[in-house]
This record gives sequence, C-alpha cells and structure tokens, in this order.
Amino acid sequence: MGWNITDSRELEAAIFKLKLNLVQKIGVRLDMIVVDMGCGQGGFTTSLARIVGKHGKVLAVDISEEYLAEFMENLSRWNVKDRVTFIEADAAKLKGVISDEFADMVVSYRFLEELTHPEDMVKIVKEMARIIKESGKVCISELSTETRNEAEENYIRLHKESGDCFFDPSEIIKAMKEAKLKEIHVETFETNIWFSPDLAKRDLSFAQVWFTPNEEKSLGSQIDRYGMKYSALLTFSGIK
Repeated sequence: MGWNITDSRELEAAIFKLKLNLVQKIGVRLDMIVVDMGCGQGGFTTSLARIVGKHGKVLAVDISEEYLAEFMENLSRWNVKDRVTFIEADAAKLKGVISDEFADMVVSYRFLEELTHPEDMVKIVKEMARIIKESGKVCISELSTETRNEAEENYIRLHKESGDCFFDPSEIIKAMKEAKLKEIHVETFETNIWFSPDLAKRDLSFAQVWFTPNEEKSLGSQIDRYGMKYSALLTFSGIK
C-alpha cells in the first residue's frame, strides 16, 4: 500500500497508461475497426486509436457533445484525429446509425456506470452485439465494487455518491447471454493507481459530490488516513 500519485498531471498520465494497457489486453490490434460506446472525454478512444494505427478506424459514440471540446483535444494531443469519427447518438438506439456487423470489436470503458437510465443497459449490450462482425468481440470494462482495502472503499464511495450506477456482474453477464454472445468470461484488471489524500480530496471536489456535514467529515477522515485507490476493473467479453 502507498500513496504513489500526488500530482494531477501524473494521475492523468497513469490513467492513460492504464487504458493503453487495457486496450492491448482485451485484444485490440492494428488495422481493426472498433466502436467505443460512451466515449465521454475520449481518453479510452485515444488509447484505441493509438493501437489500431493509421490504417485502423475508431467510431466513438456519445449521447451528447458535452465533452466534445475535451474529446477533440485528447485526439489532437496524441495525433490520432485522422482515424477517429465521433457520432452523437444514443447507444441504446443505433439502428440506422451504425449498420449490422460493422466493427471487428465493440468496447466500452466505465460507460455503464454513467447511465442515467439503467434499464437501457440490456438494449445497449444488444446493440453492441448487433454491430460487431461474425466472430467479433464485445468487451465491457467496469469498476469492481469488490474492494480489498479502505483506499478502494473511498474511491467507490466517491463514485456512488456522485450518482454512478454499479451493476452486479451477473446482470452484465445475463445481458450478454440474452444478446446471444458466446464464450462469455470475466477477467480482473489491476490498476495500482494510488491517490495521495490531498489529490483524492481534489478529485472529490472535481466530482462535485455533495455530502451532509457528517458524511463529509466521515469520508474526509477516511481519505486523510488511507487516500484513495483506483479500484480494479472487471472486463466482460463475449464473441458473436
């Protein structure tokens, strides 16, 4: 255990490295066509684009353009704009937007936890299965809520209080089976990203989490003692 990261820029670099390693781990390769569901600010999209190379293609889907400026900045920083296309669309309703069997892989990174309508999860997984090619792969990465220490508990609590939606792993597996995906399995991907107490509190402020005074005192004291740790990721994968 340790508080490895004290600087926001260092944290950003560590998370980008994490995403890059995860992209390689789940099987993204040169020249692939990949769809990134719920791309947000584009950190994972950029990692995908780096791995597929200049002859590959990444289609990034998000329900709004709220983060489009940050998204484009990320692409520019890593010089991958030429291989990424952004589409503003609802991931649960992509008929007529993305054709059947379009992609080699369809992926998402911490997208399901951001859903404001959790009931859409099953529809989204079905759309992911629809748009991959025969024998293509769907891979969904979400935070594990099975915490192993107080620092991870602080991190998960922060995101729960932010309103994030955490599905039980069995619900995601069931949705993948209903989408007729095969060879479904779940792997744990360790992060080893530890936040110092000061950085953790800045992250709390950035997330605009509002606690009662007693809750704030409780979490604040826990962060002072243990900092925070980016929890392990669970990757759910299945083949069409």
